[in-house]
Amino acid sequence: MQTVRIDHSLEREKILGESIRTVAADLRLIDLPDLVTYIKTGQIGSVGALVQASIELSFKPETLMFGHSGDVYLDWGQVPRVSFDMEFHHRAIHVYFRLLLEAEEAGVEITYISFEGESLGPTHNTTRLHEALGEARLN
Repeated sequence: MQTVRIDHSLEREKILGESIRTVAADLRLIDLPDLVTYIKTGQIGSVGALVQASIELSFKPETLMFGHSGDVYLDWGQVPRVSFDMEFHHRAIHVYFRLLLEAEEAGVEITYISFEGESLGPTHNTTRLHEALGEARLN
């Protein structure tokens, strides 16, 4: 079965990705062998401490969090990639997503999103997400 992506989902991923760009850049400062070791040996507490330290530089407390899971993709002939399960909670918006990091690129993949309260439609919810992310940032 092929996954069908709705246009507003792609727009939301772009907004989310732009909002956490500084977190992704900060995480790339961590030595890749250290991350691989922590993830592959199940030292999720150590991974969480590193991810949370990066988050705290850019987001207000309890808005963006590490989802206590991650993975490493190391295949011959491929660019190494690390993923972290993440959560965003603010202004009655809950987003569960995967942050994907490579040497030169980063991306997000939203796995679940919910908007509490009255909705005026997908476009309005996308605007709400954009505003909530802006409000949650430390700037």
